[in-house]
Amino acid sequence: MTNERMRELLGSLIAIRSDESEGELARFLKSVTEKYGAAAHMDEVAEGRFNFMAVFDGTLPGKRWLFEAHGDTVPGDQPYRWDATAGRVYGRGACDNKAALVAMLAGIVRAQEKVALHGSVQLASTCREETGGEGARALAASAYRPDFTIIGEPTRLEIVRAHKGAWRTRITTHGKAVHSSNPKAGINAIVLMCDIIKVLENDFASTLARIPHALLGAPTLSVGTIQGGKAANIVPDHCTIEVDWRLVPGMRTEELLADLRKRFPDATVGEYEFYPPFHESDDSETLTRLKTSIEAVRGIPAVLTSAPWAANAGILQHETGQSCAIFGPGDIAQAHTTDEWIEWSQVEMAAEIYERLLTS
Repeated sequence: MTNERMRELLGSLIAIRSDESEGELARFLKSVTEKYGAAAHMDEVAEGRFNFMAVFDGTLPGKRWLFEAHGDTVPGDQPYRWDATAGRVYGRGACDNKAALVAMLAGIVRAQEKVALHGSVQLASTCREETGGEGARALAASAYRPDFTIIGEPTRLEIVRAHKGAWRTRITTHGKAVHSSNPKAGINAIVLMCDIIKVLENDFASTLARIPHALLGAPTLSVGTIQGGKAANIVPDHCTIEVDWRLVPGMRTEELLADLRKRFPDATVGEYEFYPPFHESDDSETLTRLKTSIEAVRGIPAVLTSAPWAANAGILQHETGQSCAIFGPGDIAQAHTTDEWIEWSQVEMAAEIYERLLTS
């Protein structure tokens, strides 16, 4: 697969909106990968939300690989644009995360065409990575069990071997609604919530700061939304906040949830979303193989790093114990922006590295 064909494919993927449904994207990928000899299929994980999987069987014995890059994007219809002078591809999903998907496919196809594919590789494009991770959980529940897993994300061609988890909770206070002309006759749920926010920002945040991780630093929390009341002339009988917790490996959400309920017995406390934290061990063969391939292609030492954001690596490792590494072209600083772009030379380099992984 030529670099021109890669850029053409990326343009086609960017032209397909996949923020609300991955169906059209999955159908396109199915038609493309079947032409390259893959056994491909789509899986409707939720209404209108699709995983795509294609298995390429090699002609030489080897390990089983999983290459995964999520197919959904954040909302937006920024069109594809190629800036030859700057060497950049623009468009929604260019950086997060369709370039990684194209580079992975190119690496697999080149391994088949130029040398020989060792073992087998499943190329997966999962749904709803941005909004819950259901696609990764469905993938983890499938029968395919790889020896090594590479998660495509914009890592600047560095190896992310650890990331924080994202755990989200809702807390609701319950008051008593009365006419605002006589507020002492009621119970103001917003005022009750102010006390809870103070405890979160002071007591809980201080506790988190005392449990740092060697690679990821300390866990954090952030109160992200607040909703309460019906009108200015009614004492509010309810108030709800959503709290985003960034957790490090080893933390148990069950213990945190129990602590919240103990500290706030008169409030309703629940969890609604969880991306587990991720940490690949120092003796990981996945890291060793990826590091060797990067250095062979780039001619410089590979960089191992960590990330404050969460990815599907945490889900797959948590659900199945898979050995994972996160690696791909692009910079997370360009992800989710109104003028999203990716440096094209990194996409070409990533494809070479993925190919090297599968042929060595």
